[in-house]
Amino acid sequence: MKNDEVIIRVGGAAGDGVQSAGLIIAKVFSRSGMHVNTYNYYQSIIRGGQSWYQIRASHREVRSQGDGLDVLIALNKDALERHTNPKINEGGASPLPKDGVAIMDSTLTGYKEFDVDYTPVPLGEIALKYSKNTLLKNTVAIGAAMGSLQMNFDTLADVIRDQFGKKGDIAEQNVKAAREGYDYYQQKYKKLNKELKVSNEKRYLIAGGEAAGLGAVTGGLKMYFGYPMTPASSILHFLAEHSRQYGVFVKITEDEISAINMAIGANYAGVRAMTGSSGGGFSLMTEALGMAGMVEVPLVVYEAQRAGPSTGLPTKTEQGDLMQVLGASQGDYPKAIIAPRNIEELFYLTREALNIAERYQMPVILMVDLYLAEHYETISKPDLNFKIDHGKRAQDNQKDYKRYAYSEDGISVRAIPGQPGLMHNEDSDEHNEYGDVVSDAETDPTLRILSMEKRMRKMETYKKEIPPTPTYRSDDAEYMVVQWGSTQGSVEEAVDILREKGLKVGALEIFHVYPLNRDIEKKLSGKKKIIVVENNFSGQMNRLLKSEFSIKTELITKYDGESFYPEALSKEIEKKIGGN
Repeated sequence: MKNDEVIIRVGGAAGDGVQSAGLIIAKVFSRSGMHVNTYNYYQSIIRGGQSWYQIRASHREVRSQGDGLDVLIALNKDALERHTNPKINEGGASPLPKDGVAIMDSTLTGYKEFDVDYTPVPLGEIALKYSKNTLLKNTVAIGAAMGSLQMNFDTLADVIRDQFGKKGDIAEQNVKAAREGYDYYQQKYKKLNKELKVSNEKRYLIAGGEAAGLGAVTGGLKMYFGYPMTPASSILHFLAEHSRQYGVFVKITEDEISAINMAIGANYAGVRAMTGSSGGGFSLMTEALGMAGMVEVPLVVYEAQRAGPSTGLPTKTEQGDLMQVLGASQGDYPKAIIAPRNIEELFYLTREALNIAERYQMPVILMVDLYLAEHYETISKPDLNFKIDHGKRAQDNQKDYKRYAYSEDGISVRAIPGQPGLMHNEDSDEHNEYGDVVSDAETDPTLRILSMEKRMRKMETYKKEIPPTPTYRSDDAEYMVVQWGSTQGSVEEAVDILREKGLKVGALEIFHVYPLNRDIEKKLSGKKKIIVVENNFSGQMNRLLKSEFSIKTELITKYDGESFYPEALSKEIEKKIGGN
């Protein structure tokens, strides 16, 4: 653990206010000018079980939830034992070390003790001074944690007041309870030896679903259709909550089939619309996805992965849907698959996906996972300016209008229903340039070939637009780690760890998943070893890379439902390198 960063974990049962407490702490750090990265470990039950929320903060950029632990807030006995036991490793999360601080209620007894610094605080006793609500003890614990780090109490008080909004009396009760917890810790216990650098700069703390929703709004979104399914629900919740503010119509449909068909209908009518779901719901959408490809209607689908198959692990992360998305619907049709690497990129790529879909008149699948969709990061102030590109639009009364004209770039001039003089057919069957079906009484093989080749020429045109594949510390790299999507932060920090050991390791980071940029093969050429890192069992990106390029790879996978941790990942990479 570095002395200029801190990791705090709040542990308890579902219903204990674990996430709310974690978010208050995260906001204190972000408002203190620090970079923040969070991790949410929870179960698919409303009450009980065990869950925890981790916050990592530093004046330096923190690209993952990190390794280690400094402060534990244990809201029950199970959390205290679980996170202080050196033999327990929750998906890679480190238990509290010897010099770590464990904050819990003074009345908690009978727990198994391990070699850590226990700092009991009368959480419940203090809470009852200000309220009958036992959840107020969480606020006392937060105050104690901030006291252990000597954070500015006024910043915490401001966050608490904002959290409770118009509930003035309740807000002040919480502020007083937090103050007493803060003072109790400072008077009774030794402060943590941390050199945290704070500033007056306010950083923007935002979660993945919020970033995608805000990106969609600035990208011209006017309608969103969806059926709730974790973890895709986060974008649905954000847009529904802010629908009046942003002028977006949000419809919760009866199922995912309705959602995608409504989105296709809206886009067909010239209104920018999206839909989204997790893997199970996306499975139901695939027939309609092919229709969007055939009719050449713009469509963006937000596909948020979770551990499968079937219902799988509803509240756990995975990158297991790539092959499903690649093969979604029957037959060949043009589509793009984009997998943002971090929350800031998710904001910008969501709105860019809307432009790509309309410019190329094809489906674009925006792939995230539960980790990216639900955790919080600090980002720079987002640029809300964006130029909307509607692509090739027909002029009124255009002579001899051909909706599906066999253009050189594969993109035809598009008319919106109701435009004067532009009547034409739109059909999910194969059709000619005018939209007339060519497979009724007799199939015309020549027209089938022309239409298929015309649609697929879009892919060649689109490939020219794909930006260069980014790399990390690759200039002198002898070994290259390939990652895609949300594993960016852990992979980059693992590379840094290996670099400190003298190993010349770099990373290649894929976010334009399909079609793949041809520069990938060149950037991987000549490396001693290529190691692909994925949050799934079978190595789906690895299979795609091998099918596209003549490369030899090794594979590191994780499929326990949790994200990669940098230290553990660096050891796995080092093992692969050591196998020369």
